[in-house]
Amino acid sequence: MTSSNFDYGIRIRNIREYQKLSREKLAEMSNISTQFLADIETGKKGMTVVTLHKICNALHISADSIVFGTKSSYSPELEAMIASVPGEKQKDFEEVVQKIIKII
Repeated sequence: MTSSNFDYGIRIRNIREYQKLSREKLAEMSNISTQFLADIETGKKGMTVVTLHKICNALHISADSIVFGTKSSYSPELEAMIASVPGEKQKDFEEVVQKIIKII
């Protein structure tokens, strides 16, 4: 197990859980086995770019959020929320966050 595989798996699991998807459902949506997804999420196995693409499509996220994550001290829940915003909605998300910051 490499630390990269472990980090990728944690990010996938956090986003999956944030989106309230079971491991079985995400595996089905990604057209991979539930056991393989479990092995990815625990860092026991790596994945190909094709598998990464399938998982990202199923979660409606960019591969950047899995590969690079966020370099922050945010909670895993907040990181999962940020990562789950689809690329085409990022600008809208940023505007909403800016408005919230002004309020608080």
